[in-house]
Amino acid sequence: MADDIRRPRVLDVLAAEEPWEVPAEWTARVRAQLRAWADDPEALRPLRPEAFPDFVKGTPATVWFTHQVAPLLTGWIPVLHGEYADLSAELTHEFYRPSSRLGGSGHVIYAPPTDWHLQAIAGARGFRENGRNHALQLSRNVVRLFVDAPPMAARAQALTAAFDRVLADREATNLHVTGEYDEIAKYWRSDALKDSERAVLPELAGPTAALRYSLNSVRDTHARMLMVSPDEYAGDFAQVLAELILATGLRAIPQSVANILGSAAVDVHTALQDIHPTFNLQTWHGHVNQWMARAIRNGQSALARSWGAAAARVGVHLSGVLVREPWPEPEVPDLTTLFRMLDRERWSALENQTAANQEASLSAAWSDVQKDSGDEAGEGTGGTLDEPLPKPLDFSDNPLAELDSLIGLDSVKDAVRRMVAEVKTNLRRSELGLPSHERARHMVFVGKPGTAKTTIARLLSRIYHQLGVLEKGHVVEVDRSDLVGPAVGSTAPMTAAKFREALGGVLFIDEAYSLTPENTPGDYGLEAVSTILKLMEDHRNDCIVIVAGYHREMQRFMESNTGLASRFPKLLSFSEYDTDQLVAIFELQARQKGMVYGEEVLDKVRTVIPPAPRGHSFGNGRFIRNVLEEAVSNQAIRLSSSDPDSLTERDLRELIPADVRPPTSMRAEDYLLQKPGT
Repeated sequence: MADDIRRPRVLDVLAAEEPWEVPAEWTARVRAQLRAWADDPEALRPLRPEAFPDFVKGTPATVWFTHQVAPLLTGWIPVLHGEYADLSAELTHEFYRPSSRLGGSGHVIYAPPTDWHLQAIAGARGFRENGRNHALQLSRNVVRLFVDAPPMAARAQALTAAFDRVLADREATNLHVTGEYDEIAKYWRSDALKDSERAVLPELAGPTAALRYSLNSVRDTHARMLMVSPDEYAGDFAQVLAELILATGLRAIPQSVANILGSAAVDVHTALQDIHPTFNLQTWHGHVNQWMARAIRNGQSALARSWGAAAARVGVHLSGVLVREPWPEPEVPDLTTLFRMLDRERWSALENQTAANQEASLSAAWSDVQKDSGDEAGEGTGGTLDEPLPKPLDFSDNPLAELDSLIGLDSVKDAVRRMVAEVKTNLRRSELGLPSHERARHMVFVGKPGTAKTTIARLLSRIYHQLGVLEKGHVVEVDRSDLVGPAVGSTAPMTAAKFREALGGVLFIDEAYSLTPENTPGDYGLEAVSTILKLMEDHRNDCIVIVAGYHREMQRFMESNTGLASRFPKLLSFSEYDTDQLVAIFELQARQKGMVYGEEVLDKVRTVIPPAPRGHSFGNGRFIRNVLEEAVSNQAIRLSSSDPDSLTERDLRELIPADVRPPTSMRAEDYLLQKPGT
């Protein structure tokens, strides 16, 4: 993307048709109102600090209620993404000081009780009548703050109107001021809302109504998606609900769901029996992601959003989150991938718009030049301007930015950021003469081939070098053949030589489990392990050792020597990539090579990736690297028939679908990594 493109700060509600670019003046107005309430001596009593420790002393209940309801006005079980995903903290930052903050490119799901709008009223149950009446008034006033914010407007307007009717009705007001809370909640479930208001606030009618709404929204959006984007794997409503049930970890229809489905529960039960024996969550996620990606590319992103939001709602219901059960892991559906696709569409549109504006500006300037030349010479000359090509990605001076650019690996990135934070904190402690709390930095990487284990090792070495922890910041990559000698007495010197070579950097031992083969007690690899452990102790601050390999084999390796587990306190697990992540890796690697491409090329890449589940030795990122290198080679063959002097920069950088084919060759190192038995 062009360096000068400013990505706007948005609130992206999944169920909305498009993200909302939040105006700075709107945020300022809401914050100003919260400050005015805080300065109002007539405001409801401030929060008790011991009950709400994340809020500063003196925070009024009005601000707390704003913090609670702001995201919930965007929808029932909303999914929020974008720079304003933590909407409550953004608006109440003057009063809200949590120990941790939501941030980055992630998303958050809110799953409140169905009486969320009555929280201030419920909290005032022990107050006198005047205080309870004030709680009713502030509930209305807080909700009214959001009537002009597009993602919240419909629900805020409906709820404000309902509160206004309560305040205008003496009997209803008296119920809220003097009645029992159960009576108030019952009133809101049955009598407080008009039908039009209930349509946008379905959960206020109670848990059963909320579940019915969620199931109906899946049924409706699924049918509409099938109409505009047919898919061989999507199936009907009974199948998709069965898949959601299985994806959430259940094996049967919950009774509450069956009661709402009625006779349709029989179809879902049949689908469960058919699907259960072969259901694989990763495969299902892959099919759904491909379906969503196709819909988005075909201009149906709003419908894809609706389907994702509806499926997420049902997933929360099925997982039991609403009754305090733990969150499902992974999320159902794969919201991270869905938002990545939507972001890519949004950013691409922003890039295209900016490029178009730049081109229009350049064209106008060129026209002025032509006009001036024509005035002087009596005539003008024609010309065309090529669309500017994006610059190749270059992270040579910023390893942390390169880390952030990697596809997937969320848990690994988080672990690396934690390690960096530990180093910085301990460096500052040392500057102040305080004792350090630093642990050993040696690590275990577990995962299949091509999942970026070596890439992360290289980035860590560069990051630690920039922080001053490692003197050189290089990586020495070894395997058994580099450490284990052919005869008695040769292993220890070979191992020590490689370790000395890695001093000031990282020693990366791939397939470390091969040093301790099963059922071979006299193997020379055991001597290599003992030598490494001693050298790690002798040079504890001069070298970081990373051992890597498959999960199961690395577990056996760590159990082979009692000293290994204590020397390697950190374990990073590298997950396999799904199809969308592999396509995104192709994009990243292509941009790093300076290549340009269209959506048709990405569609072609998707077709050459083997379907999930993939074999034990599938190369993941290495496979994609081979696909890209094969495409670049095919491009060279295609261009070889042209006159070299006629080739433009675009010709040399552009890939077309015909260039992308299944790789017919691979690097020798990749071949060795795919030997039988691994």
